[in-house]
Amino acid sequence: MKDENIKNKEILTTLVRVRGSKVKVVSVKSTEPIEKRLFIECSKALGRIYVSAPISEGNLICKNILNTGVDIIATKSI
Repeated sequence: MKDENIKNKEILTTLVRVRGSKVKVVSVKSTEPIEKRLFIECSKALGRIYVSAPISEGNLICKNILNTGVDIIATKSI
């Protein structure tokens, strides 16, 4: 049963829009695997977010996305 739960989870990677920079997006990822069935809803939620420059790698972008207990962090600095 535990193997089944692991198979249905993955690290979410996507982009979030940036304000105040020539770079228009920053890559982000989940700090822990998220159930794959939540990927579309998470992407929709992150699509409504704008972050302001400067951003450092590891900065918290979204805390506890969709009440999953998983945070979203930046994967590069801008």
